[in-house]
Amino acid sequence: MTSREHHRDFEFGGPATYRIVVQGRVSESWHGRFGGLEVTTSSPETDKPLTTLRGRLQDQAALHGLLDTLYALHLPILEVTKVDP
Repeated sequence: MTSREHHRDFEFGGPATYRIVVQGRVSESWHGRFGGLEVTTSSPETDKPLTTLRGRLQDQAALHGLLDTLYALHLPILEVTKVDP
């Protein structure tokens, strides 16, 4: 299977639900800028907290914008998962 055939299995233009995990804590003052995504922070056994953002984004452009925002906040992005079936 070529790379091009593999990409046909995914819908890039429509809405989808994502789970994004970053290393660090996102200030509550930023939560409103995430378009209603659920934001939770956990403290694993290490000293570094993990923040998970979960929710529906309208399209790949919205996902890209969110990832850019997290990058601008200097939060290492550990995982991006599309959780829709």
